[in-house]
Amino acid sequence: MGPAGAQPERPLGDARLDALATRYFNDQWRLNPIEATRAGVHDYDDKLGSFGADGFGERLDFARRYLDQLRAIDPGTMGAEATYDAQILESRLEDTILQLGTLERWRHDPALYTRAASNGVYGLLARDFAPLPQRVRSVIAREKQIPGMLQDAQSNVTTVDAVTAQIAREDVTGAIEFFSVSVPVAVAPLRDASLKGQFASANATAVAGLRAYLATLEARQFARPSGTFALGREHFAEMLRLQELVPISLEEYERVGVSALAKTQAELLATAKAIDAQKSPQAVVVELRAQHPSENGLLKKATDDLVALRRFVIAHHIVTLPPEDDVKVVATPPFERSTTFASMDAPGPLEAHATQAYYNVTPVEPNWSATRKEQHLEFFNDYAFPLISAHEVMPGHYVNFALDAHEKLSLIRRLLPSPSFAEGWAHYDEQMMVDEGWGDGDPKVRLAQLLLALQRECRYLVGLREHTQNMSVEAATTFFETNAFMGEEPARREALRGTNDPLYGYYTLGKLELLKLRDDFRKAAGSHYSLQNFHDAFLAHGDPPIAIVRKIVLGADDDGKLL
Repeated sequence: MGPAGAQPERPLGDARLDALATRYFNDQWRLNPIEATRAGVHDYDDKLGSFGADGFGERLDFARRYLDQLRAIDPGTMGAEATYDAQILESRLEDTILQLGTLERWRHDPALYTRAASNGVYGLLARDFAPLPQRVRSVIAREKQIPGMLQDAQSNVTTVDAVTAQIAREDVTGAIEFFSVSVPVAVAPLRDASLKGQFASANATAVAGLRAYLATLEARQFARPSGTFALGREHFAEMLRLQELVPISLEEYERVGVSALAKTQAELLATAKAIDAQKSPQAVVVELRAQHPSENGLLKKATDDLVALRRFVIAHHIVTLPPEDDVKVVATPPFERSTTFASMDAPGPLEAHATQAYYNVTPVEPNWSATRKEQHLEFFNDYAFPLISAHEVMPGHYVNFALDAHEKLSLIRRLLPSPSFAEGWAHYDEQMMVDEGWGDGDPKVRLAQLLLALQRECRYLVGLREHTQNMSVEAATTFFETNAFMGEEPARREALRGTNDPLYGYYTLGKLELLKLRDDFRKAAGSHYSLQNFHDAFLAHGDPPIAIVRKIVLGADDDGKLL
């Protein structure tokens, strides 16, 4: 027996898992330097990684080797938390093997390589984790490796289906614009003339490589598309299982999505009628979107909303907030504006230097047409904008990030978040805040929330149907237009995203799982239940799959059902 007050030793299996996880991430960052930069590890900032067939083969062998090592640890020797971490790592390794070995996306998606190029340089410029000259030296080093990576891509890519070819064409064109326009803008403040010259040369070489890559694709794969983007039922179900850690039949998955969409549509129609019974729901939505800040008032509106949201969260006992409130509202950096309206830019989980969190809001550009300006501002209408800020910041992604930073999380828990947890929490917040009184019962606020929900519910069903039921992009576009009150262009973009991101229903899936967990937690807690206690318990364990959160917070009361 140890001395009084001594803590019991951790189980042997925990220590073995911790050691394996440390080796795994160090090796992973060596093989995937772009991921290292994103995580806040800067030992490999001057490298892109190997993108030849041998490089992908090494990544596949790496995943198989670590999966064997993980499975060699007897779960019976682990504590409960370690067994959960082992499940998370196992699912990530299995997914890596599925993507690299079975699906071989690297042979059929030309944009995989240009996204790597863009992300590799973007990750060096987006945050001030080191002085600009040091980061530009890493940019130069990575840009010099881009032409070779694209040569590997030309050797790797075999067949490309017509839809993936369309998306890849846009992505490659976007990468050319990113390197031609956005990267020089980000490097412009650099004062070192010699270093600027080296950058100009490396950047020009990267742009030339991208243009040559596009020309080759246009002459080969894009000119003769073949195959399909669709995963098929078996692979979709397997990816869903690996994401959620619990098998969900595709029939149940669809039933849940259809039910959620119908419920939201009925609520929206009733809400629109309550706003103005003499007008169609479409007309009510148009009028709602027309009420928005001025083009010069976006950042002030966001800043004011965050103050009001924080005050509301505290007054209504929504969640115990972290001690700091260290998020700044800023204009989205120029080199990010083409792809986002609003976003939370939190530092990587291991970032030690650039620890400031930013809430990016994309401003109106002076050279835009009046129509484009108006459409941009309609997204930030007075009723939806605070809910977008709730999703991204308070109490959504930022609060989740800040609370994680205070928890003593394992490397696995810190570095392998579940998308249905993270996005489910943020999307749930939009509805929860209105349910708790945000907007003082104004039906226009509820209507804005329901429109956001409809968009995510359509994603849920379109992802399933495009990949398992032969839904075409055209049919998916019409589905978004009909069911989510979207215009043709944004509806088509949503439909195209589903072909490349089959599980992008994780917003709705995570929200629905969270709502069931909340109901089960309320039943178990009885008279001791409070919303704040539930949220505090939910957010206290990192961002694991909700199947794991259920076990932690419910214990013996967990019925094992996610939905």
